[in-house]
Amino acid sequence: MKNNNPEPPPPLPPSLPLPPASAELQAERYRQALALHGAELARFMVGYERDEAKRQELNQELQLALWQSLAAFQGNCSLRTWVYRVAHNVGASHVQASLRRFERQGLCLDLEQLQEAESQMLSDQGAAVHNTDRRLDLDRILAWIHRLRMPDRQLMLLYLEGLDAAAIGEVTGLSARHVATKIHRIKALLAAKHQAGRTAP
Repeated sequence: MKNNNPEPPPPLPPSLPLPPASAELQAERYRQALALHGAELARFMVGYERDEAKRQELNQELQLALWQSLAAFQGNCSLRTWVYRVAHNVGASHVQASLRRFERQGLCLDLEQLQEAESQMLSDQGAAVHNTDRRLDLDRILAWIHRLRMPDRQLMLLYLEGLDAAAIGEVTGLSARHVATKIHRIKALLAAKHQAGRTAP
């Protein structure tokens, strides 16, 4: 018996990339990314740099990296995921560069000591500037998040931006289950520290 159904054409090899985006498409994607996620990115960068002047420089680095990366964006993930991947990479590179700079200057402080000193300084400044309990609580929580190891800090910053475990997994390359477990543990740790800080004299 003869089969009258034609055979489907062979699939294209997966290694063929899409052509780079045109300048107009790249500009449109950039405008769209900033319109949809600009405020989120600004908040997200606070997790990587607390000094305002340095954070402005970091935001400029992020803008440039985002613009350049959108030429290669092929739609294999959502625009939001792409934007957070770029922010994640720029932020992590910034932290690593800062640590190398400290080491080159002979300031061989342990990372925890450095973060603790920064946190104490910011806490002292925050107490003088912020007079509400809610703001002080937020400052303490952010200071504790800054003390986390970089992978855990990144997870919490993405979580605080409202991403779910699956979306965080797309950005970081971790499984959604692993992300959910780590976030649950970190939240429990932060809650315990927060409660201990509120009950301390």
